[in-house]
Amino acid sequence: MTEVDKPRTSLSEAAYQRLRSDILSCRLAPGQRLSERQLAADTGFGTATLRAALTRLGQDGLVRTQPRSGYQVTPLTPKSIGDLLDVWGVVAPELIRRGHRAATPQQHQRIFEAFEEINRIRCDAIDMTTIVRLVGLLDDAFAALAAATGNDYFLGLVRRLSGDLARTWVIVWSVEPSAVLIGDGGLLAEINTEVDADVLAERAREDIAAFRQRVLDLVSRWPSVAGSAIDVLDTRA
Repeated sequence: MTEVDKPRTSLSEAAYQRLRSDILSCRLAPGQRLSERQLAADTGFGTATLRAALTRLGQDGLVRTQPRSGYQVTPLTPKSIGDLLDVWGVVAPELIRRGHRAATPQQHQRIFEAFEEINRIRCDAIDMTTIVRLVGLLDDAFAALAAATGNDYFLGLVRRLSGDLARTWVIVWSVEPSAVLIGDGGLLAEINTEVDADVLAERAREDIAAFRQRVLDLVSRWPSVAGSAIDVLDTRA
């Protein structure tokens, strides 16, 4: 790689991370229309850099290309959220089971530290900063679990699902903050011990099922139908 290439690569990554963060936190809301020109004005990145970042975000499933009209942040609907949590309820317990069994001491340490921090801050006052921190820690923990399995498909699934999971947390928090507290914290404490992997997986399955039902009960009361895009309250404060 030449010195000329390095800044370009770094700038592209910075633009990707900036836009991804704005989408996950819903500062760029589900369904919002985007243009390279407006994003350039808002972020200071060039249009070529932003185009590369938007292409990656499209591969992540977070952005859609709109022919002749720019881009759109991928919408979320009550149905898509229900489907997402249904899939996560299958994937996450198996990730915990396999990752817990296969993790190296170093991977266990990373996983344990992430869940310890989640367990600590979940009892703090829930605000936007806390939610963003929780989302990042969950990403770290499940990425480490996926890496421990040695299965690239698990890694890809976590990457593909993590963005919409993060947005779901933010949407739910914007309406009912207490709903983002998964379970009673038991799993988060148990995962730091030598508890059998099957026990951890079953506890995760129960916690995610309870969270899914709570979220579905919540969104069913919103003034929308199953196919309608969800609007997000302003989370920039």
